[in-house]
Amino acid sequence: MKKFSNTELLKVYKERLVNEFHNEEIKPYELIKRLLEEDKYMGYGLYEDDKLVAYAFLCKCEDSEYIMLDYYVVESEFRGSGYGSKFLNELHKVTKSYKGIIGEIEDPNYAVDKDDLEYREKRIKFYEKNKLYHTNIRSSVFGVKYIVMIMTNNKLIEEEVIKSLKNIYKELFGIQKLDKQIEISII
Repeated sequence: MKKFSNTELLKVYKERLVNEFHNEEIKPYELIKRLLEEDKYMGYGLYEDDKLVAYAFLCKCEDSEYIMLDYYVVESEFRGSGYGSKFLNELHKVTKSYKGIIGEIEDPNYAVDKDDLEYREKRIKFYEKNKLYHTNIRSSVFGVKYIVMIMTNNKLIEEEVIKSLKNIYKELFGIQKLDKQIEISII
C-alpha cells in the first residue's frame, strides 16, 4: 500500500473513479484539487505487481476526531479475492491517529431497482465483515441518502461522529451548503 501524491490521486480520480460511482456521488474535480492543496484530502492505493488493485480517498479536517472514507474501490477484476479486506485493514492502521473511519454507504431503502438494492446490500455486508459497525446515524448529501458505519477501536459516541461529520462537510462544501443541502440525524 502506498499513499498517493496529489498528482497520482487526481489521475486516479479522472481515469478511474468517475467510472465507478453514480454521477450524483462524484465530487467535482476542482473541489478535490482544492482539498488536496489545503491538505484536507488524501488517497491510498493497494498494488499487486505494480498494478493498482484498490484505492481509497479520505477526507479530514482539523476539527474532526474521525476521518471520512470518501471513496473506496476495488478494481473489478480483483473483487472477491480478499484485496478489499486487506486494504481496508491497512487503511485502519495508517489512520490510527483518528478515533475511527466514517463510512457512508448508500441506504438500501432508497435503491432505484433490484440491482441497485443488491449492490447496496453487498457493500454493507462487505463493510460489516470488515468490522465497520452500524450506527443510528443517517445522512442526506445533495439528495443522496446514506447509512453511516464506523470502523473504530474506541467506544462509539454517535454525537462525536455527527460533530466530526458536520465539520468534514463544512470543510468540503462550506456552511451554507451544509445548512441547505446536507442533513445528518440519528434515527
